[in-house]
Amino acid sequence: MSVTTYQSQHQNIETKQEEREEKNRQDHVPPNSTKYTHTSENAYSVFTLAQKKWIVFLLTLFAFFSPFSSTVYLPALLPVQQELKITTTQVNLSLTTYLIFQAIAPTLSGELSDTLGRRPVYLLTFIVYVGACAGLAVQKSLAALLILRMLQSSGNSGTVAIAFGTLADFTTPAERGSYMGFMNSFPLSSPALGPVIGGAIAKSAGWRWIFWFLVIFSSLALILMFFAFPETNRKVVGDGSIRPPVLNRAILEKLVSPKESWALRSEYASARRKRTLKDMVPNPLRSILIIFNKDVSIILLVMSIFYAAFYAVMASLPKLFSEIYGYNELQIGLCYLAFGTGGIISSIVTGKIIDRDFQTVEKKAGIKFDRRKLENVGEFPLEEARLKSIWYAMGLCIAAIIPYGWALSRKPVSQLPHWTT
Repeated sequence: MSVTTYQSQHQNIETKQEEREEKNRQDHVPPNSTKYTHTSENAYSVFTLAQKKWIVFLLTLFAFFSPFSSTVYLPALLPVQQELKITTTQVNLSLTTYLIFQAIAPTLSGELSDTLGRRPVYLLTFIVYVGACAGLAVQKSLAALLILRMLQSSGNSGTVAIAFGTLADFTTPAERGSYMGFMNSFPLSSPALGPVIGGAIAKSAGWRWIFWFLVIFSSLALILMFFAFPETNRKVVGDGSIRPPVLNRAILEKLVSPKESWALRSEYASARRKRTLKDMVPNPLRSILIIFNKDVSIILLVMSIFYAAFYAVMASLPKLFSEIYGYNELQIGLCYLAFGTGGIISSIVTGKIIDRDFQTVEKKAGIKFDRRKLENVGEFPLEEARLKSIWYAMGLCIAAIIPYGWALSRKPVSQLPHWTT
């Protein structure tokens, strides 16, 4: 299809959309209502830039807990084993159960957030997480350890999935890359911060204070969530201009949420009344079905290989660096700073690159999208825009892993493995 033909079709579609929107506005504006404030023809979301940045900051904070809780616990394995008088295999089960529920729980919490709204699900999962951390700080048996680790993982593992769903509520594809880059930076820093912080706490105050630290830290996040995290689910608040139900409202609603529009409120209230019981009951299997989509399955397969390689390097580092270089626990913990530094830098840079690639493909196609609008992109090559630079990242990853393995086998100076990680 030629660019000229595409532009012509795109303009026709946009014109028809504007006509439909104008008709809908006329049909839904109630008599004697205040001036219609919704700007659906101009913006995908009415959240201000400051409000978007605040929400992204909170999402980044919430998503940090899932990977951080996994790595901060690593230095406590040996003292936990000694105090509970259990075997190495048994204490390692606390890692296994955490990872299993880290994979399973998001299918339920993510579906719940799509159905009921982001805010109530966030609050519920964080309350479970805080309670589990408090229980872990005082438990005295293997059974309690395993059960509470399951609850801890169930409480925080959905935060990452919900965060990306929340981001899609108020950002368009054209502006999403930079936000995603920032949002990924803190979770990716957890392999560096977790072992260092956990090791320092375990050494100075005992392993139980690792979990008390998580209680204090997550409670502060829960307070922020309760007072200042607005609802963004488009099924609940539309483009952000609909006042949500009581359970979905932030205490500081006037500061963090846009002004509501009575016209759109009427429109969405009518739509909510038409929702069936099937629409309102969460179905965890729905998210699993996406695996059978050809395009999604290919991406998941490729990314899972690189993710597995990342965790293989991270999990094997303590044993290898201890045997080869004679590092102690603190030195090994500091080695994880390489993971965190690389993760933060690459995440931010990748976000900028994704936005640049989108603009490059946009220019090549002869189309100009308003970054605040979710326009019809039917024939726009989104895959090319998103995957244009992935080959460089994949090549860099492979090029780093190969010399990392070679350096460990040759036992050279330890700086080379640090740089490759």
